[in-house]
Amino acid sequence: MSSRLRIFGSPISTYYNKIKIALIELDLPFEEVPFMPGAGHWPESGSPSGKIPFLHTAEGKLYESQAIIEYLEDIRPQASVSLFPGNPIERARCRELIQYIELYLDAAARPVYPAAFWGAQLNQDVLAAALENLEKGLRTLGRRADLEHWLCGEHYTHADAAAWVHLSAIRRTLNIVGEKDFLDRHLPALSGYMDRVAQRPSTQRIEADRRAAGRALKEQQTTAQGN
Repeated sequence: MSSRLRIFGSPISTYYNKIKIALIELDLPFEEVPFMPGAGHWPESGSPSGKIPFLHTAEGKLYESQAIIEYLEDIRPQASVSLFPGNPIERARCRELIQYIELYLDAAARPVYPAAFWGAQLNQDVLAAALENLEKGLRTLGRRADLEHWLCGEHYTHADAAAWVHLSAIRRTLNIVGEKDFLDRHLPALSGYMDRVAQRPSTQRIEADRRAAGRALKEQQTTAQGN
């Protein structure tokens, strides 16, 4: 069954990379199928929301990143180590941290992404609101995360995968819009933590693939503009 896992999306997507890290870390064989948002027509193809990523399995299809993560945990090989803590309260805390990262940090930064990555004009009011919400989100994360080790303590978890894909994207965004030191100012321990996550082989693989996909997309855009 696991050999037929097919992940649809693009390495430029943070949520795609969150799932891809889980597949790598849980030692689940998978195939990547390039697919951009809105490319398919539900229900024949694509997703109900028109978004990526989504997963095709021998048993059926799944469409939301956290639901996919939970499924991968359920089917992981017996020899692989879970990316959820073993203790029930710590498993719940891991899921809690993922929600902080996605609801209070990723969602806060997304209004700035069009200006940072897609050539839209930067609206200063939008940026100011994003920075205010990001500051609140960082404060919340700092209250519950263990930034001296892994977010949940001694072991790498799905929360760390979520932290890398979203916070690295936020850092790139802020660098582009002139707020290079924002994350370090508001959560100083984050820098060392991110350096540790960057050394993980799964992180290095998805970053190499993300950069390659980004270069390919820019070449396509340049070619299209020249026609």
